[in-house]
Amino acid sequence: MPTVRKDFFLDPRDRLTEQERALMTAMLAELLGSIADEIRGSLQQGFVPANDEDSQQLLRDLSKAGLLDQVDLITLLLRRADEERIANAIRARSNPRGGYLQALIADEDEMVSASAMAVILARGRRRNRLGQPRIEAEDLPGQLARSLAFSVAAALRLHAHGLGVKDGHPSFGSAAEAFLQGRDENKAVDRLTANLVRTLNQSGLLDERLLEHAADEGDVAFLAHALGELAGIGGAGAWDYLADGDDGRLVLLLRLAGVSRDFAARLLALLGDLVGISDLGVEIGRFDATDPAEASIAAEWLQLDPGYRTALRTLGGGSGDSAI
Repeated sequence: MPTVRKDFFLDPRDRLTEQERALMTAMLAELLGSIADEIRGSLQQGFVPANDEDSQQLLRDLSKAGLLDQVDLITLLLRRADEERIANAIRARSNPRGGYLQALIADEDEMVSASAMAVILARGRRRNRLGQPRIEAEDLPGQLARSLAFSVAAALRLHAHGLGVKDGHPSFGSAAEAFLQGRDENKAVDRLTANLVRTLNQSGLLDERLLEHAADEGDVAFLAHALGELAGIGGAGAWDYLADGDDGRLVLLLRLAGVSRDFAARLLALLGDLVGISDLGVEIGRFDATDPAEASIAAEWLQLDPGYRTALRTLGGGSGDSAI
């Protein structure tokens, strides 16, 4: 009953849609399955468990044990689901020509070309055979990767046949360690995208024309990193202000990025309703009325380490996360 009551009174804006829930569940199950496959591959022949512990069973076991209730994990899953939701909606309404990333491959600057190719290849690996998004182990923050690896290894050990209660644990722990040692965080798609936008910015190519092409193609992942680069707050910080853009949050991001009013108006019109904006006129008014000093204060706050900001809020030291 307490769970039902909590769900009943939950603000609909804070409730996952069925589509979001289904996609997040599918991505998580596939991630756990891929980790399990890697761990199995590192086990000695005599310790390989029967492959009947499918990804859905792993998901059920680890969920029931509370091992998946982690903020970083849910944040990543929700971001990927929102990227997909927003991108699909934009493509359906804008009929994009497509190909801005492919065009960058042909750029005469070898750094730009190589960075764009790396992003394209990484994104290709993050689609399953049905074309749905997936998460690679490299995309996980370090501590989250360790937690999931050892959780999956423990679940596999418990379901391994023919072992005594105290047998085999070192082998499963070592297999999880081997999996972690094989990860290369430099291949994380967010890191590769950040490298691309940084290279574009240094080359003078990160202009509004490129941002508009990305927006028209529904590439909100690139757009967040690009605006974050221009604003000096990074892609993760920019995503929070893009995906939850009402009450001046997206406007603040656009002001910090230094974009023109025309670009801001076009972007707000394109994706405003997809990121929680209910009144475009109000948001444009906020953009026009932004005080540069106030925006500068917000930028200083957002450039602080997220851990520091979280601790300060917890201690009652106020929040600079409010918009303008």
